[in-house]
Amino acid sequence: MSEKLIVLYDIPSMLETQRAWSYNTWKARLVLNYKGIPYRTEWVSYPDIEQTFQKMDLPPLKIRTNGTPLYTCPAIIDYIADPIAGKRVAESTKIAHYLDETYASEQYGPTLFPEGTEAAQNAFIEEIDPPMKSCGLTDHAFALVVALSVGVLDTRGAEYINRERERALGRPVADICLGGSLERKEAWDGVKSCLDKVAATYDANKEGECQFFTGKGITYADIYLISVFLWFRYLPSDRDGPDVQSGWDIIKTLNHGRWQKMMDRFEQYLEVK
Repeated sequence: MSEKLIVLYDIPSMLETQRAWSYNTWKARLVLNYKGIPYRTEWVSYPDIEQTFQKMDLPPLKIRTNGTPLYTCPAIIDYIADPIAGKRVAESTKIAHYLDETYASEQYGPTLFPEGTEAAQNAFIEEIDPPMKSCGLTDHAFALVVALSVGVLDTRGAEYINRERERALGRPVADICLGGSLERKEAWDGVKSCLDKVAATYDANKEGECQFFTGKGITYADIYLISVFLWFRYLPSDRDGPDVQSGWDIIKTLNHGRWQKMMDRFEQYLEVK
């Protein structure tokens, strides 16, 4: 490749003001932006992901129980570390570790996994995003935004997600967490309860006025959390009342406005290249 940079694969929204919306890909994008690593985005519609990834020899996210590979964004090809063939990595947390280890010099800023914090960060991430998909922050967030995400996709992507999600969930996506429903109220109650616990965890780190997971410096745990907030922020909502443009309008008022203050610290890392 002629340019020495990283190619980040992401799913585009059709919104004129904001193409990046997926919280999983935002985790990888934020790491790239925070560390100042040169990259560009390759946009891939949902139904084209598998074919594109196979063509580019990108690894799957996982192997399904039936033995077939599951491909999804994010994934990267690193032409800086390997200008000829490119180093390929998939899955947001694996990408974060790879980038943090590969670009560890002073040129690329502080580590996102300070010594002695990785176990604590992993435990925190498992609390907000449980591997068994039960009642974590991301589970409640998914219920609230899954129908909204369809509304920002291109026609083929929307059709694909409607079909695949309905098959997985056993109900039409449009019927999930309707405005004014008990289901939506319970999902928002779940979000608020989870964020109360997250706030308590952050309050335990007095250094740096409890702004980040370990105190003063940004870590991957903070990026994971802020990516969930960006999921809400970049998906317009018509299900939460006339004064709410997106779920972020609700979240930023919670816990005495601390999440808005956290977002303010991340504004400089929200560029989409």
